Amino acid sequence: MKKVLWTLGIIFLSAATAVYASSDSFSTCDYMCSAPYDTNSGLRTFFSAVTGLNTITEKAAENALKKEILEFGSAKKLKVNIDSYSSKDLKNGIFKSAEINAKNAVIKNIYLSSIDLKTLCDFNYLKYDDGNLTVMENFPMSFNIEFSSNDLNNTMQSPKYMDLINNLTFGDSAIRLKIVSARAAIKNHKFYYILSLKIPFVRKPQTIVLLADINVKDGNIIYSNTKIVSGHFNLESQNLDSVLNYLNPLDFSVKIIHNKKANIKIKNVEIEDDKISTNGVVIIPKD
Repeated sequence: MKKVLWTLGIIFLSAATAVYASSDSFSTCDYMCSAPYDTNSGLRTFFSAVTGLNTITEKAAENALKKEILEFGSAKKLKVNIDSYSSKDLKNGIFKSAEINAKNAVIKNIYLSSIDLKTLCDFNYLKYDDGNLTVMENFPMSFNIEFSSNDLNNTMQSPKYMDLINNLTFGDSAIRLKIVSARAAIKNHKFYYILSLKIPFVRKPQTIVLLADINVKDGNIIYSNTKIVSGHFNLESQNLDSVLNYLNPLDFSVKIIHNKKANIKIKNVEIEDDKISTNGVVIIPKD
């Protein structure tokens, strides 16, 4: 069962980081749940329930899954709940549902105030055999994520995000601007992006503050109506939208570990109490 739980931990972490994937990883998130198969007989399931063995196995699995998750990430609070058909089914990688809730989590340099992942089907089947993982049926999950400006700024210090910044220049053909540093702020239900820019023939970096609307389009978070609210520059809104969507810290790409490609669809995003919350569906497709 340890290998199955290790696998489940990897998949949940993959789903968590996949939520930040870029638009080219988006595809349909329609899914159908499969009817149970390869499960134990009803009699064994009954005895597993009445003897309490099922509950004991679930608790042991939940504790073991917590440990596996914390091998790859961290969280100040971590709750895991697993509901199984029977003790033997769970050991074979078959279970009814699983839910993970983490507070103040860090997953592969992604900082989150909270994340909740929950399976959407009543039958889930992961098979681990001779070192090979097989996702027997599509593995859909709902996600709810909340993050603060501190979370975004910590995430933006990751090497991959810094590469985005270092590789970008913008402006017109006469004056090309290069980003020295960037940070985000969430205040009064609005999103701000503060850039420090290097300008040709100007000794000191100049700071501009951008204000943007946050929306969901085609299952991805995008910025629109971007405008400069502080700084002595005159750049077109369309140009600013392009820059901000390229650097998008909310939709920041992260590789799916173990090459498990996930389909992600963000349904909603909103700013509330100086935090951004988003929810949607992520699916690990069957092999």
